[in-house]
Amino acid sequence: MTAKRFYNILAILLGYGLIIGGFLVFGESLENKVKILDIIVSCLIFTQFVQFSLFPLINFGDSSHKEVGMMGIHIYVLNFCCIISIGIMLYGIIYHIPFKFQLMGQLVVLFILLVGRVATLHAGEKVRQIHRKEQVIMHGKLSLKSVMDDFMDDIAIVKDLDPIAKQKLQNIHESMRFLSPSSNSEALRYDEQFSQSVEDLKILMRNTNLNKEKILEETEHLERILSRRKKY
Repeated sequence: MTAKRFYNILAILLGYGLIIGGFLVFGESLENKVKILDIIVSCLIFTQFVQFSLFPLINFGDSSHKEVGMMGIHIYVLNFCCIISIGIMLYGIIYHIPFKFQLMGQLVVLFILLVGRVATLHAGEKVRQIHRKEQVIMHGKLSLKSVMDDFMDDIAIVKDLDPIAKQKLQNIHESMRFLSPSSNSEALRYDEQFSQSVEDLKILMRNTNLNKEKILEETEHLERILSRRKKY
């Protein structure tokens, strides 16, 4: 256990101790049932405060940062419920409201808090879904660039490659830098065609002298595919 974690736990335990001790010392006039209810409510509110002050809100190990999408709703609902809960508690102490009414009020607040929690989880899941979708889209671009990078490494050692075809392939490789991620089905279709054309070129380059014309034709076909792909 790290020193930071130890002091965090110690602060939490001391906070609970102060809350319980405060009600036992200054809450002698309260009914036992009301006192226990107020202690539980105060500890829950304190726990929420500790969550924000002592523990990180964002998990930096999760690249989707879904907590960012949750924080707005969570903070709003939490503040609202804490204020209402404290109000019910103070109103009950000052005006000696019967226990059953105080309990009902706190249960209503707890229900609102749980509904708000469901909403925050839903918001966090939506953020995660969008992040996954963006990752899939970006993966299409990266995999296509990887295909071309590997291909250029292969042709670097190919002998007797037509200079015109080689220059065209270098231009295609250079143009890959400005390619947008695959954002729709049409882009994905051209990605597949591009990868297939590269594979065809690899086969043709096994014999550059015999397939010189076909290599040039397939290279021009690859150019056309890339040109269409850039529109998506």
